[in-house]
This record gives sequence, structure tokens and C-alpha cells, in this order.
Amino acid sequence: MMRGAAALAAPSLTQLLLHGLRHGHAEMLVQADACRVTRSEFEQRVVAQIARLRGHGATQGTRVLLHGVATPSLVAMLVACLLEGLVVVPIDATLPAQRKQAMVQAAAPTLSFDFTQDEAEAWSGTPGLGLSDMVLPQVAQDAPCYVFFTSGTTGRPKGIVGRRGGLAHFLAWEAGVLGLAPGERVGMLTRLSFDVVLRDLLLPIVAGVTGCVPPQGEVQSPAQVLEWLADMQVSVMHTVPSLARSYLAARPAGFRNDVLRHTLFAGEPLTGALVERWRAAFARSAVHNLYGPTETTLAKFWALVPDPAPEGIQSCGMPLPQTSVRIVDEEVAPVPAGQLGEVLIRTVHRSLGYLDPSEPAARSFVEHEGVPGYLSGDLGWLDAQGALHLRGRKDHQLKILGTRIEPVGVAAVLQAHPDVDDAAVVCVTDDAGDAQLVAYFTTASDAEAVRRRLRPYMAERLPAAAVPNRFIALDVLPVTANGKLDRSRLPAPSSASPDAPLFDDPLAQAVADAMAAALGVGLVGAADDFFALGGDSLAAVQLCIELETRSAMHLQPAALLHAASPSEIANHLRAHGGKAPEPIPAAPRTTWFELSPQQRRYFRTFCAGGNGNWCNMVAVFDLPPATGRHALQHALAEIALKHNSLRLRFAQDERGTVMQSIDPGSDFDVRVCDLSAEAHAHVAATIEALRIAEGEQAIALFGVGPLFRATLLLLPDDARKLLWTVHHLVSDGTSQGLFAQELAAQLAGDKTEVPPSFRDMAASAQRRPGQDAARAYFRALMSPPRTHRYLPPMVECADPQRCLALETSLAAPLRAMLRSAARRQRCTPYVFFVAAYFRLAASLARQEDIAILTPLAGRAHPQIARAIGDFINLVPLRVMQVHRLKPRELLAAVRAQIEGAAAHQAWQFDELLDDLGIAFDPDRNPLTGFSLNFMPNKSTGSAAALRHADRGYRLKYDLLFLVRDHSDVTNLEVQYRAGLLSPAAVERVAEDYSHHLEMLCHA
Repeated sequence: MMRGAAALAAPSLTQLLLHGLRHGHAEMLVQADACRVTRSEFEQRVVAQIARLRGHGATQGTRVLLHGVATPSLVAMLVACLLEGLVVVPIDATLPAQRKQAMVQAAAPTLSFDFTQDEAEAWSGTPGLGLSDMVLPQVAQDAPCYVFFTSGTTGRPKGIVGRRGGLAHFLAWEAGVLGLAPGERVGMLTRLSFDVVLRDLLLPIVAGVTGCVPPQGEVQSPAQVLEWLADMQVSVMHTVPSLARSYLAARPAGFRNDVLRHTLFAGEPLTGALVERWRAAFARSAVHNLYGPTETTLAKFWALVPDPAPEGIQSCGMPLPQTSVRIVDEEVAPVPAGQLGEVLIRTVHRSLGYLDPSEPAARSFVEHEGVPGYLSGDLGWLDAQGALHLRGRKDHQLKILGTRIEPVGVAAVLQAHPDVDDAAVVCVTDDAGDAQLVAYFTTASDAEAVRRRLRPYMAERLPAAAVPNRFIALDVLPVTANGKLDRSRLPAPSSASPDAPLFDDPLAQAVADAMAAALGVGLVGAADDFFALGGDSLAAVQLCIELETRSAMHLQPAALLHAASPSEIANHLRAHGGKAPEPIPAAPRTTWFELSPQQRRYFRTFCAGGNGNWCNMVAVFDLPPATGRHALQHALAEIALKHNSLRLRFAQDERGTVMQSIDPGSDFDVRVCDLSAEAHAHVAATIEALRIAEGEQAIALFGVGPLFRATLLLLPDDARKLLWTVHHLVSDGTSQGLFAQELAAQLAGDKTEVPPSFRDMAASAQRRPGQDAARAYFRALMSPPRTHRYLPPMVECADPQRCLALETSLAAPLRAMLRSAARRQRCTPYVFFVAAYFRLAASLARQEDIAILTPLAGRAHPQIARAIGDFINLVPLRVMQVHRLKPRELLAAVRAQIEGAAAHQAWQFDELLDDLGIAFDPDRNPLTGFSLNFMPNKSTGSAAALRHADRGYRLKYDLLFLVRDHSDVTNLEVQYRAGLLSPAAVERVAEDYSHHLEMLCHA
């Protein structure tokens, strides 16, 4: 536990207050020029208030209500209560009567004092009587000292009991970290019912400086506050971002304050945009960002914001002394470094809990690894230095179309717009029950003109699902008495849709509707950019499907690379023809038929040395609980009947040409592996061993059995999984995902579409318009002389071709940075992944002329979009001066090559090798050792912990990157030949790749 000698040796609250009063040389309080209170005078006021309390019979633990506003007498009474060991219940006079009544009933104070006006008579007593003349009680560090209430905007207010040791700990830390000189002045602007008021009122005492009380404690307008700060020469102030924005919005032209030296923000997310605006007005002020729920006592994290401030929400920094943090999941287990989770604050200086012990939220007070902790309900992550970054509330987080959204992060982007003074974003539910984001903003400019500019501005910086559906202008954002956003008072959006863009072009309107559906956004304008809205290759395919379904217009996904807005796409369709392709015709029903070009390419390239286990595709799929062997076998048989690629058989004719046929039956066996008695802790390792064994065992290419194997895994608690191994000649990576969807549908009894026969699709693929242009394109790309280098052997092992793998995830900040950069560059994240791979490969191969291979889906025809089979087109990309290109130049070159490859994929990779006179290598890919597969997925995913794995099969490439991009996480699998890299070396490769990605993000 953290209850060590250091905690016990810390000064007590009484010691801090007495030392500050006796040794401070500055005036204690200044309310105006006519109202100044020296330290000795203030001490007399405190003595008078102690006498007053004792006269009322107050003893240790007595709850004392302090109602009113900050006045010198209230501050004296507060200090008197703390010295006497009483429990103060501050309640601001400006709160609604009903709320004050609820707080009084909950706190049940024994004594009550009103300070709506300062009381000169309250401190009249024996002149010269000081605290040294009083016998003050000894009060334990764990004793209570205050009750504050949460804001209550989402329900009834919860009373929180503060601990003396926790308050003393914070005050001593703040006075030490600020190092204030005697001439400093602290502004006492915080409302009385907000726990931060203790920083305002007590810091001047503890630090030996002067506190400045607003005139008569009156509520002042933002403009009056600015004037008062200047008049009173305030050098230190605590505030919340909402109030700071209101101050900045009220500043007159040319305003500048050079006196303020420290601004301490807390209570709400602090954005870089606000920091920079604040610094423009208060040029000499250091900006501090504090974080800590009331439940953990004032603040438990601190960051000094750098200059210039980073974009977006600022870090909360490092924990205070004797405080630590863990980021945990729903089971209070740590999440991987850099991943988002709930913030667990561990400290012996937390509060004593809730006033009402039956409060359901009391479950958030926990013991974690023997240390007192508090589950904050806030979402956050830790960076590499251990600094905390917050991303909203757990109960405010939502998912829209599979994308995890933190409205507070969306609001931070909106607040950075130069014409937006303040903004808030909330989630509402529409009539159909769907979640939508609504943005509220204030501006000093033309609100309607600003509103029209906000959607494209947000679309350039956020995922499509995070762009608000509505933007509503307000004169001012409603706030609570504590200065925080009052969500309950935000006006509900009307049923009308003033944000709807207008179209003069019906075809552009149809494209916009299809784009909105594909991206999951409410509205798309005629000039909105597909990539700026967060579009990627998966969304491009979905857009084409949506457009064809809605308007019978056919669009190739590659067209989006040069026509990205609805208007541009409409013009492209008119210029190039948007007629949907003819249905795939029926092929002659011969028993044997030719391989498709894709199959031929795969056979020649990967089976050059004969069929091997590097053709295996192994996966493990979850099944419904208690799924039986018979039900699984029936489902697989139905899938094989619909997708007859799974019933293909291969043979060679008398000339040695490989042909294929479709087995009319579907006879196969489902093996059963019973692991139900296995200990839970061993199940995962056993499944991994089975998976490796599957990878090692090749599937006979010219045998009589099916080209797949299926094993039903019986697991503890009636759980079930399918161990599925299929030959690459009958399935590609996209097909694995389609197979999983088909399997789930079959087991649930749902109907799915029946694709054409694979015989028809293979025959249709033989007709390849544009072959001559495609051949010329790739010959021009690859013909300039090049020296190809494979990676040299580095590891001695029994099977140097064996595929080993490193699984990891991109850090959440890098992933967000990557998406933002892709929107700025008007491209998909795929371009960044490929460009970074070029830089990595150039470093590993130690040469500037690099060729890599990357697969394209090969599913342009809508009837193939959901078919299981091998349709992938493998295309080369080449950059000849990798490190000589600036990041932006490299990205442009990669983007152009991806576009060129997509437009010319009619020429297959094996045909290019023939053109170049390159022999097919039985051991390695003959052109390059580098390949990157990008696999976008609309579903949510789980972050991959850093893990080394053995795939069992052999690998043709030196280094194969598999980028699995889910809606909320990006997982990276680095496959490599066992003889080339050690596990430590491949970890450095993955780390270097992340560095290259980050560098490109700054382009």
C-alpha cells in the first residue's frame, strides 16, 4: 500500500494554515482599495469566528453550513472551521432554491451561517488576540473536513466528504509547484459550491500571498471580470474552459493582460485552440491543466501546457505525488499501453466517499492491488511517458455505425475553428432510434455563414461517423453555477433539417445519398470530398453498391481517386458511362474448365515448386454456444452448394495444363476436438497449437477430397469454435470474412444471396478489356533496370522458410493522427500504410529502388462482391528514390501508383514476370520479398496485444504485412521467414514502421 512514512510525515492541514498565517508577509485579502485585510487582522477575524463557533457548541465533526458568497468574513469562518476540526458545507447564494434545499437536506448541518454580505462585527473581539493564544484541537488526517456536491446535471446531486489529509496534500503540492512570490495575487472567482473554491480561498494563506475577493462577492459579467483582473493585478487564477471562453469572447479589441502569470484550468477538457487564444490575451501566463474528480480531492494530475499547445484536447499530465493511475477495462483489468479505457486513480489522498453510503456510485471506490482507488468513469489513455490523456465520459461515449465516438473530442475540433467562440456536442436519438450528434456553437460572426463552413471543416478532421448531423448556433452556451456546460438546458433540435444541402443536379443528389449511406453520415453536399469525409477502400465499394442499388448506375471504386465529390462523380458517370455491367453470362457446362487468370497467376507463382503448406489459410471462427457437429456439417454443406468454389477439384491434362471442375457432391467430414474438460487457462494455448498444426499440414491440390478442412472445437461452458483451413486457390482474404458471415447466417437460419457458379465467373474473367494498356503500364513501371535484394539470413533454424508472426496494434493516438492526415491529403489510410512500408523496406534492404506487391480485391463486378473464391489481383508498386522524396512527395507518388494499378489490373502478375523474363522461384517471390495486404473492416475489433506466433506454414515473402483496419482499432501482423529475423528484431521492425507512419502524418 501507499500508506508509507512519507504520507504520515506530510504537514497537517492545521500546520499548513498556521504557518501561512504566521509567516506570510503579504496582505491577506483585498476586496477593493477601501477594503484591505492584513494577515494579523485576518488572524483576529479567524479567532473571532472560532469563539463564535465554540459559543454555539461546535465540536469536532460538527457540520457547518456556510451560505453566501466569498467575503473576507466567510474566508475567516472557513479557516476557523478547519482549525477546529469541523466539517464545512459551502453553498452558493446564487443557486436555485430547490437545489439548495436538496443539498441542505442531504448534508443535515448542525450550524448555519449566512455570508451574503460581509459582517464587520463578526470579527470584533479582543484586539491583539491571536491564534497562538488559542488551544486548537489535534485532528486526525483521516478526519472529514468538507462536503461538496457534484454538479447534478444528470441526476440528483451527490454529496462527497473531503478528507483533511487529502486537502492538505493538494494545497502543499500546489503552493510548492507554483512557487509564488509575496507580491502575487490570487483571484477568488470560483463559486462557493464548487470544490475548486478551496484552491482560491486557501492557496493565498498557505502560499503566503494575497487573495483578491470580487466586490461584495457579486456576480460579474465576463467583460467586468477582465476589467477586475487588470484592476486588481491578479497574477494567479483558477477557472474552467467554459468560463475562459466567455471571458475571451467579451474582450475588447486590442485587449492584453501582461500581469497574469498562472492560469490553472480544470473541470472540463482543455483544448489547444483555447490555450492559444488565451495566450494571445494573457501573453505572460503559464497555462496549467489539472484533472481530478471531486471524489479524489481537488486534483490528482497536472500538466504544464507547452508553447505552442498541441492540437486537440490537452494532456492532463502526470499524477501528483503519492498518486498513480491505471487504465482498465470493464473487468478492471489493465488495457494495453496506448489503448483507451476507464481511468482508475489510485491514491491514499482520495476523499472519504459519498455522504450517502447507499449511493450506487459508491461502488467506484475500490481497493486495487492493495491501494485505495477510484474508478472515475472517465475514459483515457496513457502515452509513452505515462501522461494521462482524457477522452470524455464513459457514460457519454457512444458508437455510431461501429465507430467509437467521444463527443468531447468532437467538440474540441469544433472549438478550434477560427470563427467559433465556444461549442458543445451531444448525442440525441432520432425518431428511428438511431444515435446522432448535434453540435451547438457560438460565434461573433455571421452565424449562418459560419454554420455552412463547419461541416466541411469537421469532415476534413474527423471520421465520417463523428461529423455532427446538425449545427445549431446559440447566443451563449448554458452553464451550471460551477461554470460547466449544462446539457439539460441545450435546446432540442427541431424536426426540420436546415443543414440539408441543395442540389441542382439529380444525379449528384443520388450520388450524395449513396455516399451518405456508405459513410454513415446524415448529409453530404455536392462538393463534399469522399476522402475528407473519412472514406476508405471498403466504403468505396459500399458506395458503388449503394449507387447501383438506388439508381442502377455503376461506378468503379478506382474512379473515386480522381472524382471524389458527388458533383465530380456525377460528371464522371456522364462522361464515361455509368451503365451497370451486364450480368455474368452462363459458361458452357463442360466438366473441366480453365483456371481464372487470378487462379493461374497464383498457381504459377506460389506453386512453382509444387503445392506446399504456404497455400494454407487458417482461421478460427466463433460459433453459437452448444453448436453440434451435425448442425455445423449441414451449414458447411449449404455454403459449399451456394459457393461452389469450395467444391473445386484440380487436375492436369495431357499437356500438363492445370484444369478445374466442380464436384457435383459435397462430401466432406467435420472432425471434432473435445476440449471441454480443459482448464480455462490452457484453452487458448491448446487452440493455438491446433492452429499451428493445421498450418503445417498441406491440403492436397490434386487429391479427391475437398480443398478445406473443418474441425469443431468443443470448449468449456458449452462454447464452440470452428478451426477452418482452406487452400488459397479456392478462397482469398476477403472470402474468409464472407465465409464467416455466411456461416453465421446459415446457423441462424437466415437467407443470403446465391452468387453465380464459379465456372461462370472464371469464364467471365478471361474477357479482360484493356489488357494492352495494362501490359504497357506495368512494363513501363518495372522495366527500368533494378537490383533486387532479398533480406539476408540472420537466424539459424531448422526451417528457415517457416512463417513466424508478430501481432500488435497501432497506438490509438497514432491511429487518430493517421486518419486525420489521410483526410487532409484527400486519400485513404491505405496510401499512408503503403508509403510507410516503402520507407521501411528501403531501410531494411539498404537500397532506394524498392518494389513491393499488394493485392487488390478484384471484385469490381457487383455479382462477385459477395462470392467466396480467389479473385485477388496482385499488383506491383515501385518507388526508385524512396528516401530522397519528401513525405508529401512520397505520398503523392504512392497515391498515383495505387490509382494506376487499380486502373490497369487486367494484366496479371505472372504475365508481367513473363514479360520481364523472370523465372518463377520455388522458394521466394521472384520479384520482391516485400508485400503489404490492407484489409479494411467496418466491424469493431479487439486491440491485439504484442504477441509472437508461429503460423506453421511456410512463407514465400521475406516480410508480409497484414493491416487489419477495423472501425475502432488497427491491428498489424508482421509475418516473416524464421531464418531472416529474430523476435527482437521484428519488434524493432514494427516499432520503426510506426515511426515512419508518424513522420508521414506530419506531411
